[in-house]
Amino acid sequence: MDNNSSSNIIAYTAKDYTAIRQALLDLAKEKLPAWTDHSANDLGVVLVELFAHLGDSLFYYLDRLANESYLATAVERRSVMHLLRLIGYELRPPQSASADLTLLFAADAAGMVTVATGTRFQTTADTAGEVVGYRYTRDPITIDLDALSSVTHSDGESYKRFATLPVEQVDAVENNVLLGSSAGTADQQFTLSRSPLMDGTLTVAVDEGTGLRAWQQQAGLLNSTDTDEHYMVRRDENGLASVIFGDNQYGRIPGRGTDNLRVSYSIGGGVRGNVSAYTIVEAVTAIDHLEHVFNEQPATGGTDAEAIEEAAVRGPQVFRTMGRAVTARDYEAQAMRFGVGKARARSGGWNRVELFVAPVGGGQPTDTLKADLRDYFEDKRMLSTYLDVRDPEYINVFIEGDLEVEAYYFADQIQQQAQEAVAGLLAFENVEFEDKLYISKIYEAIEAIEGVKGVHVSRFARPDSLQDLPESGSLTFGWSEIPRTGYDTGIQLTISGGRRDNPV
Repeated sequence: MDNNSSSNIIAYTAKDYTAIRQALLDLAKEKLPAWTDHSANDLGVVLVELFAHLGDSLFYYLDRLANESYLATAVERRSVMHLLRLIGYELRPPQSASADLTLLFAADAAGMVTVATGTRFQTTADTAGEVVGYRYTRDPITIDLDALSSVTHSDGESYKRFATLPVEQVDAVENNVLLGSSAGTADQQFTLSRSPLMDGTLTVAVDEGTGLRAWQQQAGLLNSTDTDEHYMVRRDENGLASVIFGDNQYGRIPGRGTDNLRVSYSIGGGVRGNVSAYTIVEAVTAIDHLEHVFNEQPATGGTDAEAIEEAAVRGPQVFRTMGRAVTARDYEAQAMRFGVGKARARSGGWNRVELFVAPVGGGQPTDTLKADLRDYFEDKRMLSTYLDVRDPEYINVFIEGDLEVEAYYFADQIQQQAQEAVAGLLAFENVEFEDKLYISKIYEAIEAIEGVKGVHVSRFARPDSLQDLPESGSLTFGWSEIPRTGYDTGIQLTISGGRRDNPV
């Protein structure tokens, strides 16, 4: 028979078990016409099914290998991490939230009080649902109590008020702990015992017989010489951080020794640090004359480890900037790389860049977040360029209307679902700077709910709108504006119809 006949060709692109089994049986009918028993109990069919299973498994792994080799199709965090390292991009680790604390001292307190570096504060289970720790991480600050103004607290008592004390969310601090022993070999790697490591907090010291000496961290060792006392940090797909030394060509090898490598670092970070206002209310470290502590604004800036979907898009963008911020898009890409929720940049003059940032989850950036962001751009901005980090302008959107519910549905349940649907449209993650909102989307979201008989939106407006309903059917926002709901529920609804006796 002609070997090129289509009847001799197995469709190798049909890679699942069923297709392979059927292709093998079809081929068997042609090659072995005497074999007619293709029932499940036949030994030949059993062998065919075994090979079909083997082929199915093999093709699966070949598919996965091909998919994981390309950034656009990779789904494993480890694969994306290694692919991005080819262009010098590291997945962003969790970032710590920051908050500005207000301290209230006794009304008769006098003299000086020092807040030391590492002073600890925390939320309580009553205020935040869990205990989240914060620390003052800057240089010690001395407060002149005699210069403070008096205020009346909610308890009716007078206190001396100091604002603001910047703090960062920190779970724990490891001081001068053993990292390991240097074997004097190339490319030594040591994994830290705790995670997640907070960026900028790690110090590594090496004892080569003359006492501990601090080595310098580098983003990579490619530019290090054989005499440079350098190391780099790499995180794996699980967030565990490792310290990596050189090979006497790119970075010096630490001298051989026993227990001669020691580290200090802080662990923390994540969205759990973005606590609400008035939840950081406890000073763990004693401060003289301190009576009350609280955060008047929510803590912001805490982010979890960078999602691979975001990194796959952002990595090439940051690579194109070559570690520099020149254009507005460069500033926006680098700010997102730093870990803010939203960023918008524009020129404010010939040597001034205005960067509007909103922290993850919304709200206003704290002074600490702004300072950290300016420091992050210090080696990326052009010389003589001034970076002005600014607050976004949130614009409330007021939505009101009438909702008619089908007869056999509970009215309060449908009302809640409608409010949640509209609130979702205006959720922080679903809106952008200079956004445009359409009233048709409000109708679409509500009418998609089972049990809604009809809806009429009577108000869809900004606070400065002259009309309850825009003629264009849409609301527009300015360059630095972000829309948000003007009501806690997202929409105010007048309910008609439906059942009112909703049981618990």
